[in-house]
Amino acid sequence: MDELRELKEQAGRFEQRLNRVKSELAAEQIDWYPYRTLTVFAILDKLLAGARRNLLELAGGDPILDIGCGDGANAFFLESLGHRVLAIDNCHTNHNQLRGFQALKSALQSSVDFQAVDLDSQFSLPDQVFGFTLFLGVLYHLKNPYYVLEALASRTRYCLLSTRIAQRTPQGHPMEKEPLVYLLDPDECNNDSTNHWIFSEAALRRLLRQTGWIVHDFMTSGVTRGSEPARTDRDERAFCLIESRIARRYSVKLLEGWHPMEQNSYRWTERRFAIELRQPQSRFSRLHFGFRWMGSEPVTLSAKVNGADVQPATFAAEGEHSYTIPMPPAAEVRIDFATDRCLPAGMDERELALLVPLWASGRDEPDPTLPFQLT
Repeated sequence: MDELRELKEQAGRFEQRLNRVKSELAAEQIDWYPYRTLTVFAILDKLLAGARRNLLELAGGDPILDIGCGDGANAFFLESLGHRVLAIDNCHTNHNQLRGFQALKSALQSSVDFQAVDLDSQFSLPDQVFGFTLFLGVLYHLKNPYYVLEALASRTRYCLLSTRIAQRTPQGHPMEKEPLVYLLDPDECNNDSTNHWIFSEAALRRLLRQTGWIVHDFMTSGVTRGSEPARTDRDERAFCLIESRIARRYSVKLLEGWHPMEQNSYRWTERRFAIELRQPQSRFSRLHFGFRWMGSEPVTLSAKVNGADVQPATFAAEGEHSYTIPMPPAAEVRIDFATDRCLPAGMDERELALLVPLWASGRDEPDPTLPFQLT
């Protein structure tokens, strides 16, 4: 069965379940988010083509991010399908200050993680790779959409985005084919002061391109002729599936055996240290681990990959080196490293083995994937 059509049917059944739960929570008098967010899966059935119709496979086993989660319907639905989900929203601008989300999470005994984020601030996202992000109906509410899209492009491989667009200004001037953006007055659209920017289709596509995205699938719904930025009866929505050009293709988590970051650029390891690596759809066959050995004698580095021994390698005295090991056809890989020696004891009482760079010129922040390159 086609995955998207099955998802659409599953979303419909889950929506019915949520409605029953909401009825049971009637005594709490929650002002529920008024829009049926789960209907997006019916739109995706029209939007996506080819291999991308296997939508959730795009996540590659990595967590899914739900931005502007509302009452959490999409997040809880995706969790019910076996996915790890992080939901984020602004407590102050959420429709019911997250009372709906918290009530449903408790009633469903959900493990969906939540993080309060003000997207209008210079926010930061967790230092992990998200395989897929839902970013629905949020962009035109943001004061700085350029910053948000750039931040997302560095953290998620694929994103489903929807936002309001317009073909002409309220005065009737055409804007559809020009990269133009209409700035709303605070009370001009639904008397909602959080509505800010309404893009033309050309402007939206240019914005996505300049913030690091590739547009794979694009469609519009609602009023598709003569749409305007402010009138509710002239509302047009763009839906697109986009892929980041800059997000990491895999994620690395440092486990035991790593000393704290120093000078915001490197870490020392102990003689034994480990990492956990996630690679979507097992695309890679080799791992290249870059490090610096500071000792005066040769050092031998060995590893176990998911418990299986791999060929050790010996490296000459002080210098920068790379240790290459084969990768198994698995999405989740644990690698346990060990050196046959560490540096002589000195003023630093810690056990010090390898010096591992996590920063390079031109980067804004340390990157745990930097010394671990997959090919």
